[in-house]
Amino acid sequence: MSNSHIEGRVVRISRPASSLYSLFSDLTNFTRNLPQDMRDKADIKSTPDTLVASVQGFEIGMKVCERSPFTYVKYDHYGSTPIPFAITVNLNDLGNGSCDFQLIMDTQLSGMFKMMLGGKLQEVVDKITDEIERAMGAMS
Repeated sequence: MSNSHIEGRVVRISRPASSLYSLFSDLTNFTRNLPQDMRDKADIKSTPDTLVASVQGFEIGMKVCERSPFTYVKYDHYGSTPIPFAITVNLNDLGNGSCDFQLIMDTQLSGMFKMMLGGKLQEVVDKITDEIERAMGAMS
């Protein structure tokens, strides 16, 4: 297995780091606005520290493994997740009601999985970064 390190671009968000930290440090925020039928279909369960979903016989889960207020939140794989991964949300408060946001993913992939998923994981990190930028009001 080899380590894959995937970095999203740094995005300047027009909200303070404390606001994003509050959002990302509680995993129930990720499921709060999901429609009930979607939660039932994926059998999604969340607590402030864990999030687990089962889709088509595969379970994927993550847990908060480290928090540093207003600076970062680190997640690690959790449960029966078939691929080990870690995700870090980095925040850099700029002191003017804005912050820089960056998403980083590290995973351990075998040769076959690396060929199948390597580029897709970068796409996932980029898409999440784009959605955060759109939803949180990026600064120009």
